Amino acid sequence: MAEDFNSKPYASSFKPVSIAIYKAGDDSQPYANIVTLVTHVQYHESVLWPAYGATMVVVDNAENLVANMPIQGFERVEMKVIDAKEEEFNFKFRVWKVANRISAERRQIYTLCLISEEGLVNEGIRVNRVLSGNTDSVVKTILNDYLKVSELDSEPSATTVRMIPAKKTPFSVIRSLCHKTVSSDTYKSKSSSESSGSATSASSDVRSTDAQKSSGTAGYFFFQTNKGYVFKSIDKLCKQGEEQLKKFSYTPGKTTDESLNKIQEVIFGAEIDIMQKMREGSYSSIVCFFNINTGKYEEYVYSLKDTWNDMEHLGSQTKLPVGQSTLSEYPTRVMSTIVNHENWYNGNGVASNEDKDLGEQDATNMFPDWQKQYLSQGLARLGIMFNQELTISITGHLELCAGDKVEIRINNQVPDQNREDEVWDPEHSGTYLIKKLNHQFDIANQNVYTVLELIRDSYGIKDKDTKIN
Repeated sequence: MAEDFNSKPYASSFKPVSIAIYKAGDDSQPYANIVTLVTHVQYHESVLWPAYGATMVVVDNAENLVANMPIQGFERVEMKVIDAKEEEFNFKFRVWKVANRISAERRQIYTLCLISEEGLVNEGIRVNRVLSGNTDSVVKTILNDYLKVSELDSEPSATTVRMIPAKKTPFSVIRSLCHKTVSSDTYKSKSSSESSGSATSASSDVRSTDAQKSSGTAGYFFFQTNKGYVFKSIDKLCKQGEEQLKKFSYTPGKTTDESLNKIQEVIFGAEIDIMQKMREGSYSSIVCFFNINTGKYEEYVYSLKDTWNDMEHLGSQTKLPVGQSTLSEYPTRVMSTIVNHENWYNGNGVASNEDKDLGEQDATNMFPDWQKQYLSQGLARLGIMFNQELTISITGHLELCAGDKVEIRINNQVPDQNREDEVWDPEHSGTYLIKKLNHQFDIANQNVYTVLELIRDSYGIKDKDTKIN
């Protein structure tokens, strides 16, 4: 089989080994191997989804699975394939829907809608007990106790939580914690300082000089890939170390680049949507905090310009572009909330975790209110992650997962005499984060292509000068 497979001339080639379907309630042995009945499979995963999924087109002219098995939902489906580099990959699903069923000429054509087992089981589970601890430990507890997931690729958090979920699903509880979580690597104990003055010719009745200044960064992603579950901060996913990233290049016309690393198509999504970012408060916001325990009212202003260096970035920008920096000098979103440090504290001391109240955090209060550390920070961190959006199509790279980083090189679209040494576009090339991944399997022709939706927060190629100022 290996010799025959090596004779395939295309980087998009793959070998479908088996597609086994198990009868609901009987996982001891497959009911049938339907690899000869399946024509196409579309596999999806995303950093915004708590479960991966797929659709599988079946041309059933022999088994009549719908009636004879019968397919009734919750059937296990396992697909095994070998890619062009002779690496084997396994994908496991549960059936949650049969769609687009057509009967004609003694055959049936229908689509099996598939999802991970955890994604399906989650819908019927409710969490109602008190949960407490560091945010990452709470996520581990939920996955282990309710979904029986023992392994989680997570990052330690500084924030703690004590909550009553009120009969929410496990995924709903975890997703509610994502924006409230601050990484222990990026947490700053001092959450405020005196605000600097503005430098624009415009004026506003809401002045940043009247408020204290918020600092730091916050926000996690929770998602599932074919390798497992991930709960990490946005900054951790963006951080670039010594690891070797997959590099893909796009050059219109014929090229001598290896076909395995060649980008087939590039589509740029929305970029530089300043109006939306301003309305969301991604550049600057002001939060009115009322402390229900002390009756004290405070205002905190957040400016992305001042906190840019608190974050990890995928591009080579060292600061916010001048236009966005100017617009961040006045808050464009006003929010209000109640602070309650005493909610879960029964001691006699001060429950606050703020330096101005204690000088240092009272170790006896494990569950203070962290809103000043995450409310504006998480909103801005998530908002700027979509500054650049890019979709590319490449030959099948089944080893890639949502949340991975890749290096993209796009040809510099200028006349040859003006390129000088810049063969690649210096601003749109660089490191991107995989937001969404789609493996498109053509089972009949044994071809697979991977479509990547990529995002990043800043322009330029890392370690190279950028023209952004």
